[in-house]
Amino acid sequence: MNFIQHHQEEILRHWAIEAGKAASARGLSDVELNNMMPFLLASLTGGADWENLARHIESHLGDRIRRGFEMAEIVEEFAILERCIADCARRSPPAERPNEEELARIFLTLQSTMVRTADVFQEHMRLDEQREKRYLRQLRTLADEALRAPPEPPGALTDRLQEAMQIVREATGADAAALLLYEPETHHLVTRAVVGDAGAELREFAASVDLDSFTGQVAAHAEAIAVDDIVTTELEVSDALRFSGIHSLLGVRLPRHRRFLGIIYIGVREQRSFTNREIRRLEALGEGLTVHLDNAKLHAELRERLIDVETERKLRERFTAVLAHDLRGPLSTAKMSTQLLKRLDDDAAQRPGLIDRIDRNLDVIDRMIRDLLDISRMRAGRRLPLRIDWCDLRTLAEEVVEDLRLVHDSRLEVEGAHDLRGMWSRDELKRALWNLAENGIKYGAPAKPITIRLTRRDDEAEVQVHNFGPAIPVANREHIFDPFAQGRAAPRVGESWGLGLALVRACAEAHGGTVSVESDEIDGTTFTMVLPLDARPHQAS
Repeated sequence: MNFIQHHQEEILRHWAIEAGKAASARGLSDVELNNMMPFLLASLTGGADWENLARHIESHLGDRIRRGFEMAEIVEEFAILERCIADCARRSPPAERPNEEELARIFLTLQSTMVRTADVFQEHMRLDEQREKRYLRQLRTLADEALRAPPEPPGALTDRLQEAMQIVREATGADAAALLLYEPETHHLVTRAVVGDAGAELREFAASVDLDSFTGQVAAHAEAIAVDDIVTTELEVSDALRFSGIHSLLGVRLPRHRRFLGIIYIGVREQRSFTNREIRRLEALGEGLTVHLDNAKLHAELRERLIDVETERKLRERFTAVLAHDLRGPLSTAKMSTQLLKRLDDDAAQRPGLIDRIDRNLDVIDRMIRDLLDISRMRAGRRLPLRIDWCDLRTLAEEVVEDLRLVHDSRLEVEGAHDLRGMWSRDELKRALWNLAENGIKYGAPAKPITIRLTRRDDEAEVQVHNFGPAIPVANREHIFDPFAQGRAAPRVGESWGLGLALVRACAEAHGGTVSVESDEIDGTTFTMVLPLDARPHQAS
């Protein structure tokens, strides 16, 4: 082995030149390139024991694995050393050349070291694969816990995604990690989770999917996209990201194929290229995260569907209750009146009253059935059919007040514009005004007036129905115009169906208008319906 000892420096210089030409050496400094070979050559001369060499092999392999080296690239370094030793022996003077037996022992020792190195490498790879599986298992556990949990409050999803991104950051050894999800309405990627360095600067980061941006490039390619230095890159990067202290970025599309959900990217503070192993690790984590995002989306849709099914069930209960109770009342009254008519003489004085009673109850039944049919149209996404003609809003309001005074009391008043004419549906507007006024009577203060105020504003008419009394809770206002908004259980006999305000909204929208409500304890409650003076342009052809 004296040959190696005498020619060690020459062999190392030659090896560094040849190894530096190999593709695997690109990006390595001289120290990183030569971190093991001096100890390996020393072992060939007997100047270093295997334990000492093993420590250097561990360090060497750890560095190469972090940089994404494959086994073939590490073996190539040994092969280059073997050629360099053979070349040096061939160029040496005959007196200094090793004999065939010594050269065979050198190569045998190199082969033995190479095998041991391969074993260490395989063990590293096995542990690295186990590490990757452990992080994927953590993602799966996090997702399973989220799916098994009851419906969570707003913000809980963000917390879950933050935990997932923390797992990604630890798995990749990155300084920062971020998840951006795609919003089809805005065509932007919106940051949903950020962990690590520069998190505060990136949390509100909304990114474009244009191809001249980093995020757009990631979104457009199935392969990972890397930026070695975001300060100098020509790709569009937000100022928050550019000056966050993160220098290099690696992003992958979620999923790599199929319908686009978003992107995931990691960042490191040092300016460098990402290794193949880092890219594969992030892609694997991205695929795992995509599965869990898909499952979460399907789970949310299923929950929403179950809620819809439950809502439909409650609506069917209400319809059944309406048919069983509210319709039975006027039908029974009409039936009893007809039986009484049969028993009366032709000239009986009670006859006109009974006929009026039958007529009124049949009107009630007709109105109830019409309301149910119109609500059914609304739930099917169709507008109310209108028979449009010239009508006067003031006249309609006064007719409604006069009719309600016969049933209730004289608290109703009409104020504002006279001769407020427009192209509207007389029947639908009268029903809407009736429902708004009756709502004010039912919920308003008993000793206070209910006022219908009419105003003309340019090419619009405004109807306001006001009552004093308890304010409508804020939580109820959002759904007050929904069908059956009065309660959640099936209605009892004589209880309001909760259809009146829903029909008011349907009437306003069918005319191309709007309806809204304002309510507080001091000023009371005001429903405002705004209608165009001519509803014809807003009708379907």
